[in-house]
Amino acid sequence: MPPLISGEYMESSTPTPPPAPPMPSPPVTYAAPAAPQVVHHYHHPDKSGGIAALLEVIPGLFQVFGIGHMYAGKVGTGLIFMFGYWALAFVNFLLLFVLIGWITWPLCWVAAMIISPLTAANACKSR
Repeated sequence: MPPLISGEYMESSTPTPPPAPPMPSPPVTYAAPAAPQVVHHYHHPDKSGGIAALLEVIPGLFQVFGIGHMYAGKVGTGLIFMFGYWALAFVNFLLLFVLIGWITWPLCWVAAMIISPLTAANACKSR
């Protein structure tokens, strides 16, 4: 007998087994309908423009601006006001030695005391 691919000899007297019966199909199941989605909306209370202005004016007396903007939800703008004013104050401090700083520092402070509360109050209105 000729060898098969696997190296074994096939005997002619062995009958071939009958084919296996087909597998039964799985039972059909239906998923329950999905529950409705519930969406929760959180209502942010309105921010007061007066409080935002006070949070600019009172710390502004101590050379700190931007807190009212942070209260209004504009954190980036508040940080720009805070660090920007401090950078400007440092330049004005250096200008004190040239005597022009005695004029520019109070002018910058007054301008910041006017502009910062107004923009903070407007930031509350825009939200």
